[in-house]
Amino acid sequence: MQDNQAQAIIEDQLRKHPGVRDTEVFFDDRDGCVALVVPDDTYMDHISGRAASGANVLSKWRKTFDLSQLTKEAASAPVGFNTIGWNSSYTRQPIPTDEIREWVENTVRDILQLAPKTVYEIGCGTGMLLMRIAPGCKRYAAADFSPVVLNRLREQLGTIPALAERVEVMERSADNFDGIDDDSFDTVVLNSVAQYFPSAAYLTEVLEGAIRIVKPGGHIYIGDNRSLPLLPAFESSVELFQAADAMRAEDLRTRTRRREEREQELVLSPAYFLTLRHRHPKVSRVDIRPLGGRADNEMTRYRFAAILYIGGETKASTQEEFLDWTEYKWTLSEIRFMLMAHGNERIGIQHIRNSRVEKDLAALAILRDADNELSAAELRQRLEPTPVQGIHPQDLIDLESEGLGYSVILSWAACRPDGSYDACFVPKELRQGITSPAICWPEPEAREFMRLANAPGQGKMRNELIAQLLTHCSQHLPPELVPREITLVDSLARPCGKIES
Repeated sequence: MQDNQAQAIIEDQLRKHPGVRDTEVFFDDRDGCVALVVPDDTYMDHISGRAASGANVLSKWRKTFDLSQLTKEAASAPVGFNTIGWNSSYTRQPIPTDEIREWVENTVRDILQLAPKTVYEIGCGTGMLLMRIAPGCKRYAAADFSPVVLNRLREQLGTIPALAERVEVMERSADNFDGIDDDSFDTVVLNSVAQYFPSAAYLTEVLEGAIRIVKPGGHIYIGDNRSLPLLPAFESSVELFQAADAMRAEDLRTRTRRREEREQELVLSPAYFLTLRHRHPKVSRVDIRPLGGRADNEMTRYRFAAILYIGGETKASTQEEFLDWTEYKWTLSEIRFMLMAHGNERIGIQHIRNSRVEKDLAALAILRDADNELSAAELRQRLEPTPVQGIHPQDLIDLESEGLGYSVILSWAACRPDGSYDACFVPKELRQGITSPAICWPEPEAREFMRLANAPGQGKMRNELIAQLLTHCSQHLPPELVPREITLVDSLARPCGKIES
């Protein structure tokens, strides 16, 4: 039997299982075949118990947030700057307040650039964004599912009566849009919230509601998202930071793999957001940005913001030709000189090495190939002489303030696992009041659309589905056609089309 005939038979049989939405089978150089399976959401929700599991996840986070606000520290926190619960994954200690302040100020600046006047914030917490954005808005509705957190927010709003009058505070879950009219807000904000959702399916439900209530010309800002392409580098960097000097590479690899498998927060690929434009006609553009900032922490290194543009123009006015940084390896000074020399031209540079994560990626590469007996101390010693060759994203952002006449826009839309980013330098005189010009960014590789998010807390049920599928194949196919391996993916690897943002 030819491979293509065998593939068709196996795929047909897998599609007969109620847990399979789509599948693709291929033969490799090893004996047997491998099947990629897109699980059916309804089956996972109602048959495998994912809905109940998701409710448990939300309940757990609600209790965590409630308890964090019952402390003396929370009661004495400054108005609009309650940082209780913002702890480092590396040290397990509170992230320094100056780093949180920079993160808040950068986030607020990005949202204000969208010119919001009517805002619906999902997961408002204690109001760090609200207190800074609401004063310039006509209407600000703030929702959160934690009653204790909202009580703390109301107390703080009570100290600013003029602001309290224009802010509506609501206790409700993120997916509850009851009573909110279509096209009733120009901006929806979800910042540092998505990671606490139980699944990408839940996030999709929330975003579908947000898309409905945002009027054409408006925006949805989803900030502080953890990056799936960089998850292995992040998890290994945490384990290496915490490891005793004598820990062996074999144990470090095991701990890193276990940390990734047991990850309790939702981690997203930028590709997840890029698919929204193709599923929802109301979404005209998607912008993916690495976070700005000088602080060296897990937020600036490993998180990004996604901005959905609702309605408006759907195509870029010009087609950029992106120069490849890996070919020339320009320094910051050379890029500055390039901008001075080119005057009014738009300039795009792709694949810029990201100095923020260079050493973490180098450590991951060493760890993957290292002898089992290599110690953590020896691994750290190998990293010490490693020179930083990339460019810090904030260094490029800061070029805006040097009087060169350019706006700087960065993108992580290409979803590269090496953390590299793309940049477009747009003459300010060509923006003509446009909040963010449409840019045809370099496209992700097709395989980046296969895995759009992790599955926090769902490892057991996903393994059970794989076992069910293998049993199903064993019962209905001859032994030589039973897949050697079944892998669950979010979508099959197909190009998503030109990325414009």
